Amino acid sequence: MHIADILTIFVSLIALMDPLGTVGIFLAITCKDSPAVRKRTALLGCVYAFIILMLFLGFGGSILSFFGITVSAVQVGGGLILAKIGLDLIAVNLESKSSPSEEKDAATRESAAFFPLALPLLAGPGAMTVAITESSHFRDGRWSDLLSAALAIALACFVTWLVLDRAQWIQRILGKSGTNAITRVMGFILVCIAAQMTIVGIQGVIASVTNTPPPLSHKDSISAAVSILPCLKNISI
Repeated sequence: MHIADILTIFVSLIALMDPLGTVGIFLAITCKDSPAVRKRTALLGCVYAFIILMLFLGFGGSILSFFGITVSAVQVGGGLILAKIGLDLIAVNLESKSSPSEEKDAATRESAAFFPLALPLLAGPGAMTVAITESSHFRDGRWSDLLSAALAIALACFVTWLVLDRAQWIQRILGKSGTNAITRVMGFILVCIAAQMTIVGIQGVIASVTNTPPPLSHKDSISAAVSILPCLKNISI
C-alpha cells in the first residue's frame, strides 16, 4: 500500500468534491438552519457521500461487467468527464454542481444532508467515476490497491467534513476571491490527472487491439497519475 497511490486518489477526490468551493453553496442551502443543525448536516452529508462512493468502489466492477465495459473505456470516458469538471473549476463554474431549483428545494427540506449535499455536490459523477475505476481491484484481486482507494475516500470525506463544519469561519477568512483562487488551483490539478487518466486508458485500448503489453505497468486506476508525485513513489506502509 503506497502513500503515493493514496495521495493521488485523495487529491483527485478533493478536487472533485471541492469542499472550499462547496462552502458557499452549503451555507446557502442551510441558511435557515441553526449552527447545531448546520454542523449535523455537514457530518451526515459527508457520511452519505462516503457510503455512496464505497458502494461504487465495491460494486463498480460488477456494473462494468454487466454492461461489458472495459476499464480502459472507463478511464477514457472518465478522463474526459474529469477534464470537463476541472475546466469548470478553473472557470469557477460552481453552479454546474446543482441547479438553483435544487438548492431552493433543499432549503425547504428538514435536512439537505443527502440531497443536494451528498448527491450531487460531494459524491457527484466525477467522484463516482473515480470509485468505479478503482473498483477493478476487486476483480483483479489487488486488495492492497483497493485498501488504498478506500482509505483515500475516507480521508477525502473526513477533510471535506472538517471544511464544511467550519464553513462560516472559512468564508470569513478566505473571502470569495481566496476561495475562487484555491478552487482554480484544484481545477488545474484535476485537469492534469484527467489527462494522465485518459492517456493510460488509450494505451490500454491500443494494447488490447494490437495484443501487445501495455507500456505502463498494470494499474487500472487514476493512481497511474502518481508521476506527479515522484518523490513519494518508493514510500510504502
